[in-house]
Amino acid sequence: MIAWNPSLSIGIQEIDEQHQAIVGLINELEANRDSHDPAVAAEAIRFLREYLNGHFDLECELMLDICYPHLESHKQQHELFINHVIFFEIENEFGVVTSVMLSDILAFLNDWFVSHIATEDRKLGAFARTRALAE
Repeated sequence: MIAWNPSLSIGIQEIDEQHQAIVGLINELEANRDSHDPAVAAEAIRFLREYLNGHFDLECELMLDICYPHLESHKQQHELFINHVIFFEIENEFGVVTSVMLSDILAFLNDWFVSHIATEDRKLGAFARTRALAE
């Protein structure tokens, strides 16, 4: 489970709120890990992917608006992450996701998401604040 704390905030309210919602979705998936119900896992992973797509689109719009110099590498990280989530969806669809695999999926989601916020999104937030101060 990911515990949201102020250190995960990047200082952009809308993005921080979405990050908190994503943490909630990941935690919900983790809470249902032991249900062994592929339909529950499939719905949670699908909803997470759809929410992430919208969130990543918002971040990309912001990066374009502020002429963020690391836009392309940041977008590539998002695309790789979404591809992992899609792969998890496909595995689940074919019934190959066991509780051990779901634990691995959750570990990946937790690690990647927290690491991405703590490094890449924090840099984005700092850059956005300097752009706002310069205007």
